[in-house]
Amino acid sequence: MAGSSVLDESHLKILKAQYEAQNASGAASQIQALVDCVNTLKIQVGILGERGSGVSTLVGALLNKPRRVTDPWAYLREAPETTKQPVVHAHPIYPDLTLHDLPGFEASEKPSAYLKRLGDLSKFSCFVVVVGAGGLRDSHLQVLKAIKQKGKGLILARTKVDLDLHIAERRLRSRYNPSEQLGLIRKELAGVLTKHGMDPKKVFLVSGLETDRYEFARFEDSLEGEVLNLKRTHDGSLEDLNKVSQKKIKELYAICQDGTLSEVPTVISSVLTDPTQIRLDVAVIGEVGSGKSSLVNVLRGVGCGEPDAAPTGVTEMTKEAVPYLLPAVPNLYLWDLPGVGLTEEDVSHLDLSRYDFFLLVASERYKHTHSCLARAITSAGKQFFFVRSKIDVDVETRPGSQPVAKEEVQSQVRKSCEEALKKDGVDSPQVFLVSCLKPDAFDLPLLLGALSSNAPDLKKKALRKALPTVLSRVVRRKAKVLMKDVWGKALQSCLFWVEHPQPDVVDSLTTTIASFCIEFGLDEASLEYTVQATGTTRRLLQAVIQSPFAKPLDPAYVLSLITKPTSLTSWAWSYVPYLGRGVKVEPEISFESTYQMLRRAVVELSENAEAVLLLAYTEK
Repeated sequence: MAGSSVLDESHLKILKAQYEAQNASGAASQIQALVDCVNTLKIQVGILGERGSGVSTLVGALLNKPRRVTDPWAYLREAPETTKQPVVHAHPIYPDLTLHDLPGFEASEKPSAYLKRLGDLSKFSCFVVVVGAGGLRDSHLQVLKAIKQKGKGLILARTKVDLDLHIAERRLRSRYNPSEQLGLIRKELAGVLTKHGMDPKKVFLVSGLETDRYEFARFEDSLEGEVLNLKRTHDGSLEDLNKVSQKKIKELYAICQDGTLSEVPTVISSVLTDPTQIRLDVAVIGEVGSGKSSLVNVLRGVGCGEPDAAPTGVTEMTKEAVPYLLPAVPNLYLWDLPGVGLTEEDVSHLDLSRYDFFLLVASERYKHTHSCLARAITSAGKQFFFVRSKIDVDVETRPGSQPVAKEEVQSQVRKSCEEALKKDGVDSPQVFLVSCLKPDAFDLPLLLGALSSNAPDLKKKALRKALPTVLSRVVRRKAKVLMKDVWGKALQSCLFWVEHPQPDVVDSLTTTIASFCIEFGLDEASLEYTVQATGTTRRLLQAVIQSPFAKPLDPAYVLSLITKPTSLTSWAWSYVPYLGRGVKVEPEISFESTYQMLRRAVVELSENAEAVLLLAYTEK
């Protein structure tokens, strides 16, 4: 049998002609039926939007050909050439899915004229309407209503959210919170759509340049669910994989391409065993002028004014969050954050989710701002060290005052901070009294030692928190690798059916599904490997494997999934005296059913594989 890559319509027509030349009319008619079925399954998706909204960039991302640009301003500087005529693309994974990059409309163009310019829309099963940073305009709404009236599937993609966030960060500085900004974008879109009687649920915030972030994965799943009836149960955004070294990410992705997911636990366990490979993000946070930047510098052994030093001064010098590598602890980054204002509202705008640990810095007595920060960090499920800076000023004897022992002053300050933190719900506060001008005189060496000694556990905790994202990304990639061959395998099975008895085809399909189980790490040997690597019990792992495709398959069950029901005419004819009686009515294979079964197997097994890996690393 030829490889699946050449099993297209032209190849099928050649086979049909060969059978006709051999007077094998039955086989030729089956090949023609297969050709008709292949054409019937073809699905057309129209992708459109206002010119400059990023339609072509989004299409490229769906085709796994994203533009490799890291600068958000690239949208403005490197905009692709405007699409003037429809451009048709075959989907790289689903040959039955065709994406149409349709010409965009001008903001001033009448929607009716634009739709007329597009021509016949009846061939499209679904539309993706792309909305750029300008938001929903009246022209978008008119186009959406026209598509809705035609009864077509509809998905709205709000693109360039990375550009929105970049602008918001520059504008808001310390008040910048990406989750909050994305929520505002969604709220605005939902409000406009609801006002005009349209469903706001199928709205996705995406970036055509950063497909690993925001809601691109959910958008892709929704599109596949809409047009291919592929229903996935997982939800949520995929965040940046910054906790794992690029070397390990490449290793995991290589497994997706050439190995089986049973190898994943070994890679993850090796990272947990050697946490130096895990990134730890520590935020240095506090009021304006509390000495955050000076603390970052002295912890790193960098003098003020040196090329790699954090800027310091009597006024606020830090305008945006900047990471600095701490040489004493591999892969630990100190984030010098802009100073926080004095109100609870200022604190509420902070995005604490992106950091694993905090150094809460105060240069004076414990105040309301510090209380708000301590409670916010604790509420986010994070931990922190309280760093009382400029302690050298407190221990200096002031003119006209009675001299007090340095140790007594430190004890009073420490006790005051600890009592205040306990009132704010911190059970065992760790307080460090430091002076950036006298780094060896107080607790600075202890602080550096505490960061170093706590780093391994903090890194493991950070990785375990990031594992759902890591594992979901890995399993999705593996599923795409397997799904790419499903169409060809279904065609091969149908062609094989033409000349071979059904048991051989069923056996071949059963073997294919069994190979999927091995690829996803769900076979008995792979599960045992996961048990050994993670210490999880086999019983718990097997409990989350729900798909019938992960269990031994009954050939009769497989046959029922891939064959067409016997027609009433054929069934009745088999009972006609003399002519039909005794004639066995053979089932007829359905390409559509075979294709759907294999697709369903990949989707269900991928979800089970993700559940197994998650359980293996969360049940600790």
